[in-house]
Amino acid sequence: MNLRRRTARTAIAVAAVAAALLTTSCSSAGSGGDEKITLRFAWWGSEQLDAIKAEQIASFEKAHPNITVTGEPSEYNGYYDKLATQVAGGNGPDVLQITYNYIAEYAGRNALLDLSTVEKQLDLSDYAEGSLDGGMYEGKNYGVPTGLGARGIIVNPAIFEAAGVPLPDDSTWTWDDYVDIAAKITAASPAGTFGSTQNNTEQGLNTIARQNGRNIYSEDGGVGKGIEQDAEFMFDLSKRLIETGGSPDASATAEQDGLALEQRLMGTGKVAMSFEPINFIDIYAQSSGQELKILNVPNDGGKPGLWPQPTVLYSASAKSAHPKESAMLIDWLLNSKEAAPLNKLTLGIPANPDVLAAIEPDLTPNEVVQKDFLDKILAEGGAPNVQTPVGGTETQTIIAKLGSDVMFGSTTPKEAAKAFVDQLKAALK
Repeated sequence: MNLRRRTARTAIAVAAVAAALLTTSCSSAGSGGDEKITLRFAWWGSEQLDAIKAEQIASFEKAHPNITVTGEPSEYNGYYDKLATQVAGGNGPDVLQITYNYIAEYAGRNALLDLSTVEKQLDLSDYAEGSLDGGMYEGKNYGVPTGLGARGIIVNPAIFEAAGVPLPDDSTWTWDDYVDIAAKITAASPAGTFGSTQNNTEQGLNTIARQNGRNIYSEDGGVGKGIEQDAEFMFDLSKRLIETGGSPDASATAEQDGLALEQRLMGTGKVAMSFEPINFIDIYAQSSGQELKILNVPNDGGKPGLWPQPTVLYSASAKSAHPKESAMLIDWLLNSKEAAPLNKLTLGIPANPDVLAAIEPDLTPNEVVQKDFLDKILAEGGAPNVQTPVGGTETQTIIAKLGSDVMFGSTTPKEAAKAFVDQLKAALK
């Protein structure tokens, strides 16, 4: 997102995505009479997010008795495979949750609704400059951010304390420090508790690249310069974490990836550090019963690696038989006083500043931690992120496969990095 350096408080407000006042704006739009309409709404998330969505849908249906919303929750790992199959078959959901790196892929296939065509139901005219960048493709808006977020190192201080390892100073620690701390915690903890999870992810790679003044993608939609070097560094970190015992091995890591958030190591209080979206902190805190913190990523003296980004976006299908009602549902979820505050910070700092003002007095300590950390990232600045181009949705799949090969010892970090660049070039073509 093209966000300029601002004070933390001002930045959140200026980056806001709210077009309407905190009212039941859908009610005034109307749904076209008494025609019985069914909308399908697809998302991924946790048990907590599923419960919130159920309550939001119920309030929408109460306000619009002629509209029934059928929820289609999924685990993240299978979400996009299912969505791709549905879209290819012309049977995509009316409203869907999507991340900014998939916008170009689906908008480029004409699968997403141009939201300017439903501006009466979802008014975007007052949105701040730059706040909709994550949902833009070729000058048109295809997604509305639910809120602003970032990545960070979520940590469990209780595990540090039990292992006799002090919390690091996240303004000075390096990647070598990270590996060393993870190994010490695992060695001093009960079996099954680890210092760190693995992090062979697109977000992790781009964080390392940004610290070196680079980006995974070039402005013209190709592979960024120097990314092979950054990929080798990331894969080598993965290898070192396993060799030192700082993280679970390859098999255990693969099992973790298929679990709901509440069942993962951080959600069960079995890991000290994990690179995660910061809006996961409250889910992990509630499921583990632990007080958690967020630290900035290690840095070997480079530029800021983290950046503010839309947590997720809501989009509508271009094939929907009910585009106006789909837009009304999105508006209700993000702007209505009945539904929008229910998200609290689970989908990032609310994009609507009125919603943020409404929930701020009731934020939990862990939610305050999340908000304060984002304030710090906003104040830190950093270069704008390059939008994921068409074909870039393969990036995480490529990284995950090669990262697994490195963890299992079937390839080296250097070989994996070269293969990553070669495969990504082919995907982007």
